[in-house]
Amino acid sequence: MKSLFSFVFLILFFCLPLPAEEVIVKGSAKIYNGDQTQASEQALKNALLEAVKRGVESILDDKTISLNYEVIKNEIYRDRQKYIRNYELIREETILNGTNYEIQIRAKVERVKIEQKLKVLRILHDRMLNKRLLFVYHRSNPEAALRDNTAVKNALTPVQKTFAENGFRTFGERTMNQVYSSLEQETLVGSSVDSLIALALNHNADVLVVMEMIAVKPYKTRGLFFKVGSKVHFRIYEAVTGKQIAETIVVQNEVSLKKPDVHKWNVLFGKAANQAVMESIRQSTEYIIRFYQNTNLAGQEYSVVFKGFSPRTQIMIVKYLENTTAFRKVTELKNTYGFLEIELNTLMHKSTLRRRITSDLLVQEIEVATKSLAGNQLVFINPNPMEEEDEVSSGNSSGISSESVEQSTSQ
Repeated sequence: MKSLFSFVFLILFFCLPLPAEEVIVKGSAKIYNGDQTQASEQALKNALLEAVKRGVESILDDKTISLNYEVIKNEIYRDRQKYIRNYELIREETILNGTNYEIQIRAKVERVKIEQKLKVLRILHDRMLNKRLLFVYHRSNPEAALRDNTAVKNALTPVQKTFAENGFRTFGERTMNQVYSSLEQETLVGSSVDSLIALALNHNADVLVVMEMIAVKPYKTRGLFFKVGSKVHFRIYEAVTGKQIAETIVVQNEVSLKKPDVHKWNVLFGKAANQAVMESIRQSTEYIIRFYQNTNLAGQEYSVVFKGFSPRTQIMIVKYLENTTAFRKVTELKNTYGFLEIELNTLMHKSTLRRRITSDLLVQEIEVATKSLAGNQLVFINPNPMEEEDEVSSGNSSGISSESVEQSTSQ
């Protein structure tokens, strides 16, 4: 009876639908020749597309989406219906003086399906630098400006977007409001790094960036100018280990011919703060990328397939890939007669990787033809299969077989 119950439980478990992400989105379309029916259909399609885009954006950063946009558009956005479990119509109406039709829906997006498709396309993988970054403004220095300071608020405005453009997944306004609400309730004293890291882990962040900004009071230089400065301090941590990745301090100054009054000082302080923050983001991005590169977690992951080559040539190809320092995490996924699939990680772009492998193998007198596939997938085909068959015959006479390929490469 117990085993029967367990069996039924397993069936029910595996039959349960995967969790879906609920989003509320709008779609609109222009009304042509008074045809509202066609416009409403197009508006619905656009709303569904927007829902799927939200799903992709929750998984990938802006930079990765931009680099792979054509593939994502052709492989996911065009088949948007596959990634919508269901939707509910909230509102529909004509807008812009009756020239457009707008529909608002509540849709359940199949986020797991999108992730699976992105992994098949090799756009998403576990070792990519597509890290989730939590950025918070928190004072550890009593002289630092308050978060509600106008200059601080203006300087913080582009931070999330800029980090996203540099390849990081950031958090939305609702989550950030929750973060700052937690900080206010905790009433953290001083740096309180452990509490900040715990907060980052609660939101599944990979990287924590803590910022504070100190105003440099006006002072007169040796010349005739007055300087107003902003000192921006970034501390960067890996959330899961609590390890500090880097610390940056950037000082930026603005000058004035006269001693600035309060209004002028605020304006100059704001300008200096904006420049200092952008430079701090640039430096932080470099430190984070270098940190993950050193731990072999950066770069792009590719599936590289070789078809129609002899066992002897497959051995040569594997040795070449394993001994090339530009390729990391080289893993054999499949190695059978005439078919070799390799997974590797590299900082190269797809076109560069294709040219590099083609030219390197040519040096070893291995000629290849390439086939283009969507995503981070490369296929190299033997253009001279008859010659390879001759090599197989001679190879077999020397005791080399397809079985020996598997044995030698698995060791």
